[in-house]
Amino acid sequence: MPPSPNSSLTVPMDLETAISRSDLSISGGPVEIFGGIRDQPYPWFLDSALERPERGRYSFLGSDPYLVLRATGEQVQLDCLRAVRPDLDRGRIVLEHDPFGVVRALLPHPDDVEVFCDFPFVGGAVGYLGYELAERTEPVRLHRRNDLGLADLVLLFVDRLLAFDHQEGTACVFGLGFGKDRETAEARARVAAVEFTAVVESVQERSAKGKRPEQRPGCSDRRRILETPLPPDLHQSFDEGRYAKAVTSILQEIQEGNVYQADLTHRMDFPFEGDAWSLYRVLRELNPAPFAAFLDLPEVAILSSSPERFLRADLRGELESRPIKGTRPRGSTPAEDAALASALQCSEKDRAENLMIVDLVRNDLGRVCEVGSVGVPELMALERYAGVFQLVSKVTGRLRSDRDVLDAICAAFPPGSMTGAPKIAAIRLLDRLEEVRRGIYSGAIGYLDLRGGADLSVVIRTLLLRDGRAYLHAGGGVVADSDPVGEYRETLDKARALFAAVAEMNEGSRLPSS
Repeated sequence: MPPSPNSSLTVPMDLETAISRSDLSISGGPVEIFGGIRDQPYPWFLDSALERPERGRYSFLGSDPYLVLRATGEQVQLDCLRAVRPDLDRGRIVLEHDPFGVVRALLPHPDDVEVFCDFPFVGGAVGYLGYELAERTEPVRLHRRNDLGLADLVLLFVDRLLAFDHQEGTACVFGLGFGKDRETAEARARVAAVEFTAVVESVQERSAKGKRPEQRPGCSDRRRILETPLPPDLHQSFDEGRYAKAVTSILQEIQEGNVYQADLTHRMDFPFEGDAWSLYRVLRELNPAPFAAFLDLPEVAILSSSPERFLRADLRGELESRPIKGTRPRGSTPAEDAALASALQCSEKDRAENLMIVDLVRNDLGRVCEVGSVGVPELMALERYAGVFQLVSKVTGRLRSDRDVLDAICAAFPPGSMTGAPKIAAIRLLDRLEEVRRGIYSGAIGYLDLRGGADLSVVIRTLLLRDGRAYLHAGGGVVADSDPVGEYRETLDKARALFAAVAEMNEGSRLPSS
């Protein structure tokens, strides 16, 4: 579609928004249902592949958004694919505007939307915020070339989705409707819910004919992950020697008092011609994570197995971030596993890394939270994943009444665990040292609920598939007592599960059954 000559975006103040809910009896799980809709345009899946009450309770999936927003710098492109809202005609609009201002204009104000039900996401926007959006949230300029040509921000505005509550064992479809009056909005919401319910029921009918039940992911593949070699045709932006040299440069900056910590990363890529969804299914079984995600965009497929929450905002304005700092590989035997866990918990270096970032996140949230509400109810807890141990802290706060969820995201972005401290100085230093653009990596993936909530993960442990190649980044926090060679090896420990998934996919030893 060609750009529209109209470069302004007008959203009527009296737009009515309604929500319709349809409870379902689901015989299969979210993977099975998503597999039946993934051939539709823009399929997306926010997948609690590792179900935990606090951070793996819900999964959401859908496709066919009515509007797609892409932004790079101040250029915002809106592609309206379906005539769902009376204020948006089908076609393309290109704007020169602050992208967060456009997102705010497109999301109905929470006061205008009925707040109901126990699901935290009933519709709104799904997508990613790339690391280079830091230029919009902090006084920095980043200089790495955009060699993959991906937008800084992509959001899919969705008016229908399927939600799973793994704790209660329930599922339902939500539909949104927009209109100039309440009656019209409610009627359109019911139509949206009915139409998507029919899609889900059709998928269930097809999958009930002779297919095996969905496999639940587990953590039984530790040895396979540990023993996987690097891909034979691996290309790295930093080899071991150059990564160690960059770490040494950071250590010099620390010694001079310019930074306390900097999260140095590098990109790896290699040929991959396989099916993105099949690879994701292998990855989620091999390395399940509470904030897994699969987004199949025309320009890139995103396969994420992230263990880290960047920011959650509930409908009461309660904020939570769960920064990760401190990593050890899993052991090949129970005794070795226990020893590595203990070493991480006792490591002064890793604990110092974690504490620095906790202080940074507290400061970020303090910019938008009520005075005295920011706290750290959980400090340096040990979490176990298929390939690594992690030290994880929880920082919480209460959003001020004069701030909204986009203010909170801007205050905390990019995630402090991916920059270092002080944040601005670390970002500028890393921009000088790293050789390629981070892009989606180090940013965030998740949803913005139209009632004012959000849940976004930090983009780590993530594969990007584009033009016959697989791309991934890995990195780690460099502090005063970091060992340059050890830091490089830690990045490979973090990437090992992704390499293992690709290896199993290529070998055909773990291809999904359906």
